Amino acid sequence: MTYFGDISTSSASSSAGAGAGADWEPQQLSPGDPLTAANIARLSIVRQSIETSIELHGGALFQVTKGKPPSSSTTDSEDGGGDYVGISDWDEYGSVPEELLEYKKKVAALEGSSGWNADQRKLHKLIFMRGLHPMIPSWWRMSFRMWGITQEELDDVFTPPGSKKRVVIHAYSNEVAAAKALESLFYLSQTVTDYEQIGYEDKIAPMVIKEILKYYRWALRDVGLDKFKVKPTMLIREYRPELRWLKEERDEDDVDEDDIDEDALTDAERRARFTEAVSRDLERRLLSMALTWRDVLWDDKTGEYVMQPPTLYAFAVVQHMVMLVSHDSAEVDNPVVVLDQVRLNERGAWLWNALSIAIPINMIRDGINHNRHPRVIVPRAVDPSDEDPDL
Repeated sequence: MTYFGDISTSSASSSAGAGAGADWEPQQLSPGDPLTAANIARLSIVRQSIETSIELHGGALFQVTKGKPPSSSTTDSEDGGGDYVGISDWDEYGSVPEELLEYKKKVAALEGSSGWNADQRKLHKLIFMRGLHPMIPSWWRMSFRMWGITQEELDDVFTPPGSKKRVVIHAYSNEVAAAKALESLFYLSQTVTDYEQIGYEDKIAPMVIKEILKYYRWALRDVGLDKFKVKPTMLIREYRPELRWLKEERDEDDVDEDDIDEDALTDAERRARFTEAVSRDLERRLLSMALTWRDVLWDDKTGEYVMQPPTLYAFAVVQHMVMLVSHDSAEVDNPVVVLDQVRLNERGAWLWNALSIAIPINMIRDGINHNRHPRVIVPRAVDPSDEDPDL
């Protein structure tokens, strides 16, 4: 299964890892640029995106021994419930009922989807419903006038005027800061394509990581956790599309990389080896994070967890590609699954790409806020110089 089919790989020496992005000011979109008439055809965009996601990323990422269905760790929000169609305030909105019927059929056919927990089901569904299911409060709309999303064709991205129903992208405190933080994600697709045009491909992933982390920091600040040490439920990592770093990441049972002539490999073989290495590394990191969470939450006196082990998430960034991966830490044999893959170099899909990043981070924040416990959230001293005045 190939996840990074349009990423070119080479045998140039490099290493994997998250890096700091270069200081680069994204160019601002002109009022006429944001969404062309073709791009406003949101239903075709959404369906194409989710069908790609379902075909490539819906099942287990790795061959992990199947255990019992993982327990739910979902939080109270706009889309609780265990069924794939969900129990949501928005399930009867507009064309959502018809789309949910189609979605339920597609998801039911996915191998391993029955083992997703409620958080994973909810996130997969919300990504599918981009452009059909309201995601943003209506009163934020005026903050985004220059982006063209005040057009009536995109009404369903926002709640109806006057509606107070909960949506996945929301703020607990400063809504102006929340809108500004979301707007920073709108720039990503434009900036990525600008980088590609000027030959800065090696700077794309660090820039993307920087922006995702910036939005995550806003999310913690939104619930007053920016002055606390918070045990993370999310990791983000860059994987550079070269092969030499595989030597450091390989398992003991792997073929010795020194015996392989990298220059003799075909592009398909390089992609396959790269995908395998990324998959193995993500699995190792998420399972290790899950083990740490279970150890922290286990109470020897009661023989129980002090709270439900959380759902974990990872963003794997390869050039302009962002893969969203998840693992339910409640059980050691729960699989690692891929829920979405975002191609940030699709300029016309800037809104859908931004939502694909904002939705999981809002869910991560809600999970942290819902499950505050002194074992995982502790106060810390804050250096005033660390504060970001721009958000």
